Amino acid sequence: MTSKSFRQLSTITSAWLFFLIFMGAVVRVIDSSAACSSWPLCNNLFVSPLQLSAWIEFSHRMVAGIAALLVITVAMIAWRSYRHYHFILGAALGMVAFMIIQIFLGGAILWTDNPALVSAAHLLGALLALGASLFLTTVTYLPKEDMTQIGISSRNHSFYFRSILLAGLGFLLLLITGTLVTGTGTAFACSGWPLCQGEIFPVNFNLEIAINLLHRFTVVLVGVLIAAVVLQTRRRYTGYRLLNNWTTTLGLLFLIQMGMGGLYSLTTLPHIISVIHLGLTTTIWGCLIVLATICYMTVESVMPPSEDEETLATPLPVKQRAATFFKLTKPWILILLLITTITAMFIAAEGLPSISLILYTLLGGALSAGGASTLNSYIDSDIDQMMSRTSRRATVTGLVTPQETLLFGLTLSTLSFLIFAIFVNMLSAVLSTIGIIYYVFFYTLYLKRTTIHNIIIGGAAGAIPPLVGWTAVTNNLDLGAFYLFAIIFFWTPPHTWALALLVKKDYAQARVPMLPVVVGEKETTYQILLYSILLITLTLLPFTFNMLSWVYLIVAAALGSHFIYLAWKLWRNYNKSLSKRLYKFSQAYLALLFLLMALDRSLF
Repeated sequence: MTSKSFRQLSTITSAWLFFLIFMGAVVRVIDSSAACSSWPLCNNLFVSPLQLSAWIEFSHRMVAGIAALLVITVAMIAWRSYRHYHFILGAALGMVAFMIIQIFLGGAILWTDNPALVSAAHLLGALLALGASLFLTTVTYLPKEDMTQIGISSRNHSFYFRSILLAGLGFLLLLITGTLVTGTGTAFACSGWPLCQGEIFPVNFNLEIAINLLHRFTVVLVGVLIAAVVLQTRRRYTGYRLLNNWTTTLGLLFLIQMGMGGLYSLTTLPHIISVIHLGLTTTIWGCLIVLATICYMTVESVMPPSEDEETLATPLPVKQRAATFFKLTKPWILILLLITTITAMFIAAEGLPSISLILYTLLGGALSAGGASTLNSYIDSDIDQMMSRTSRRATVTGLVTPQETLLFGLTLSTLSFLIFAIFVNMLSAVLSTIGIIYYVFFYTLYLKRTTIHNIIIGGAAGAIPPLVGWTAVTNNLDLGAFYLFAIIFFWTPPHTWALALLVKKDYAQARVPMLPVVVGEKETTYQILLYSILLITLTLLPFTFNMLSWVYLIVAAALGSHFIYLAWKLWRNYNKSLSKRLYKFSQAYLALLFLLMALDRSLF
């Protein structure tokens, strides 16, 4: 579609615009713009004064001048050679317009009484120019056979494409609020991270804190939007490598960027962190532009049909619809997770915690577990339809659309974070969110479908609820919390493998490498026995260091003996009846064990 020279020029222009934004970040961080009191010359001189801050500001202006020449050159070539491609010409002319605005606002910073606001608008202009340039660059690299005319493809109006656009708009807001934080000097108005002075809304709330909190809450919003983009890509476009590579990069960069934002408040090198933070943020913006361009310009033959065409099979009454959404949360799993959460609270408190704390923790835990289970159903709908055990789920039968499932899961997960952060504590909120991310992104998207060790490694996700319950009471993690974590970690393999033995054919048909599918029933039952012995040994240890009493030791030993007995019988003479019996008992065992620990810590 385009010549090699035009591709190279647009690539150089995009790289140079990124460098321009980086230079602007350095200027803002060290506040060197005041070193040149006039514009466009520096102190009415054609050369930089012999002063470091003036030299940096002068260099920034020179970089902007070269960027302007590159942008104009691209636009002229687009006008001369590619005017029949309206999307190329439109992007090139838009890039020129944004560049002119950006340069003008760069000078206006010296003339205005509100430089922070103008600086934010200045950055916005640069980002939009970079966005237009990246659109052109991406278009030139896409194979001609993968291109379609603008406006023809229904892909342009799909839920997925709108999700990318919404994430992009959210990211622009994030960049602008971040610039306001830097420009107004409110970066340290909130000491600590992610809380502000140890609270969600400090008592001494003022405008500076409001600006800082606006930026932090925008991070949460953008995180949810990026999660939506990543999940949709991994669910529907696994065969399209371009989208998968860019969304994986997007997700990883956003996690790193959040960490750098936290370091900004905690480190002794805030200036360096600020520059790196903005550089990462600009890179993420570029990833979103590239993703949007690929999605917008790629033909239907390369990508699956739009999700917008998927609708409810039949309208449902309100009560039945509510019940359908409730089932998405997998309440039978949710109840067991909440039991481990509330009993961990009793164990940590050595008695009864406050009723309000229990209620808020259970509400947050229910939302967290429900959100994770819903997102799991969204991702696994392709293999659920191959398995008799899951073939009647609402995501398979069409009682709910994929969009509804995704939005419901993300909403529950976000509400969970807010409930924990506002009414419990931030450590519990962070741990709960880590559990969702680990279960959805690491286990469901990766481990479950790729490795025989999926249950062993993925078991950590189900072991996080007791950590959440413990920290809800103590606001810290110690040996007792990790002991509860270890119990569930070692309980998960024998429990899950007992179920996997019952539905081995389903997993084989869905090509999920569960242990029975890969190594057979005999080896699986042997591994169940080994993990059962490890689990029961672990559950008896608290008595040895006086964490729990003789009463606990006797009852736990009795429960554990029956667990090992069932596992041994299963190994010696495998049959589905024994496997089902072990699976059912393992559920009751975990609930009874945690209740026993809670009662023992409270009464003895």
